[in-house]
Amino acid sequence: MTRRGFLQASSLTLSALAFNACSNTANTDFKTLKIGYLPITDHLLVIAKDLKQSAFTPVKFSSWADLSEALRSKSIDGAFILTPLALKLKSQGLDIKAILAAHRNGSALVIKKGVLQNKEVAELKGLKIAIPSRFSTHYLLLANLLQQGGLSPKDVQLIDMAPTEMIFALQSHSIDGFIVAEPFCVQAETLGIADVFALSYEIINNHICCVLTFQNAVLTQRGGEVSKLLGDFLTTADFINKNPKEASELSLKFLGQRAEILENLLAQEERVVYRNLKLQESDLEKTLQDIKKYEVDTLEIAFDDFVDSSFVDAYLGA
Repeated sequence: MTRRGFLQASSLTLSALAFNACSNTANTDFKTLKIGYLPITDHLLVIAKDLKQSAFTPVKFSSWADLSEALRSKSIDGAFILTPLALKLKSQGLDIKAILAAHRNGSALVIKKGVLQNKEVAELKGLKIAIPSRFSTHYLLLANLLQQGGLSPKDVQLIDMAPTEMIFALQSHSIDGFIVAEPFCVQAETLGIADVFALSYEIINNHICCVLTFQNAVLTQRGGEVSKLLGDFLTTADFINKNPKEASELSLKFLGQRAEILENLLAQEERVVYRNLKLQESDLEKTLQDIKKYEVDTLEIAFDDFVDSSFVDAYLGA
């Protein structure tokens, strides 16, 4: 799929979205804020729905294209979304703002067992590697890793693919590896079909990936609800850090992965963390620099135009 096609195409109709919202949550209340997410650990904060009985409706998507279109059409009030993708939507005129990093770190490059002889970047040359989108932190992480080994993204065969399809693609020999958010990487390890080549924090430590964004009109018109929800998400982040087993059990309903897989993942220090979630100017600067450096786009977006820190500052008493 082309970059333009990714951003414009969608198979999700509004009626399907409404069904999705109903089928993925219990006691759905369409008056509550509708928050889009994918079944990845980047979006594990959605367990606040059950942990804190939070007043929002989680709407699960299987692809970034569908989530983007729902955000663009205002079928959802907000979303956990890839930072580069959110920046692209912002540049196209969508009036959204990010209020929180969903997590830090949390991704990995995995390669099918038996493909590599040594763990050297040079061996990646020519491999078919799946990414969720050119407008993803994962593509930027891969580009950084390749550069560290003297290669560029042009030295590998990149395949845009929904995260939920990557395990099957690896099993069916359609790809040699993938870089994406957990828990698909740890799942590939657990299944014994792939080895971790690099954890994302080994490439760029403490990096952001997904952010919690809202329609700007929602922030101004329903600020009280947003403030309450943000507090629930930050409390949930602390709960995940302190209670990985319980958080893993709560995740089943939202992510669909076995609790043992999530518990194993959360037990690994720095692999995915839910600390320091306030967005910093340096976070955005690095993302924008890499978007330009690796020829994804030439976006010019100021921090204050993209990030609204007032909600997290109010919560933290800053």
